[in-house]
Amino acid sequence: MQTENRQQKVLVAMSGGVDSSVTAALLKNQGYQVIGVHMQLWNHGDDNAERFGSRCCSIVDSNDARRVCDKIDVPYYVIDAQDVFKDKVVDYFVHEYLQQRTPNPCVECNNSIKFSYLFQKADELDCEFVATGHYSQVVQDQAASVSRLYKSIDPAKDQSYFLFGLTQKALKKTLMPLGGLSKTMVRKLADSFDLGVSQKPDSQEICFIGQEGYKGFIEKRVATTFRPKGIIQTVEGTIVGEHDGLHRYTIGQRKGLKFTVKDTENFFVTGYDAANQVLIVGPEEQLFQKTLIASRVNWIRPVEELHGIRCKAKIRSRHDEAACRVFQFENGTLRVEFDEPQRAITPGQAIVFYENDEVLGGAFIDRIGTA
Repeated sequence: MQTENRQQKVLVAMSGGVDSSVTAALLKNQGYQVIGVHMQLWNHGDDNAERFGSRCCSIVDSNDARRVCDKIDVPYYVIDAQDVFKDKVVDYFVHEYLQQRTPNPCVECNNSIKFSYLFQKADELDCEFVATGHYSQVVQDQAASVSRLYKSIDPAKDQSYFLFGLTQKALKKTLMPLGGLSKTMVRKLADSFDLGVSQKPDSQEICFIGQEGYKGFIEKRVATTFRPKGIIQTVEGTIVGEHDGLHRYTIGQRKGLKFTVKDTENFFVTGYDAANQVLIVGPEEQLFQKTLIASRVNWIRPVEELHGIRCKAKIRSRHDEAACRVFQFENGTLRVEFDEPQRAITPGQAIVFYENDEVLGGAFIDRIGTA
């Protein structure tokens, strides 16, 4: 194995955490020529080590990545992608909330930033592969001439949901060696390689959001004119309270609602009337829907049948997969019909399709309904 890989160069995305560090060490041990690359996406300021220690993109992370590369004796580079990250991910994040959509910035970052930049850098450095510490599995199906993406064997760490935007071209050059390992085993490997990061906490939350939370983050960047207050009412039109801006609420939310009438303690956000800046609420049963429309579709596994594809789907990263049928229109949009009603289908979130453990593809939810 080592002899076979010795002439193959691989660019490893180094976040500074335990997962990417073990990825680099494993591939070096297997005989690959490893090059470590750290992407600087966001500047948290001078106090980021203290305030953002459990999030990526901090100075601590960059230093840890450099130390690991020194330890395993491989080259190390830093890519400054802050401008494009702000344009493609941060501004998108803010804009989506102002359009009453709940974005998933990690999906957008993978689609628009990380893999795009990594493959560009890999070409510059004459690397045949790009490797990441994602908990997913890439399998090259030589018989079918198809690259396949599968879930991790560790269901608690599986990240396949966030990777549905990868193309066949990208997957043919991608390695994800941690997909066949548990997190416990990865930490043990970090110890055995003496990388100094085996007990480092996993990254949490959204990397560019600090103590102010996402609401404060948005409000520092958008004038009050574009996030006006308004009323809360039921779907029948009864006014039951006031809200502080529609960007502060997402489908299925109950916490933080300001009601002015009784018998609303079990009401949830069920929708918006954006034209009139009205927040719609109702009992939990109104959250359950069976049909949605999605766009910006990417099929990882080539799909020939455009009508009535049977599979399972997740409507958010921590959602249980649910059986459904998928119809694709000529314009590329999808209609997804679930066998059973799903709770809190949320515009802006990704919907990802699976057949057993294989990722078929995914899209972004536009709205609830059939057309």
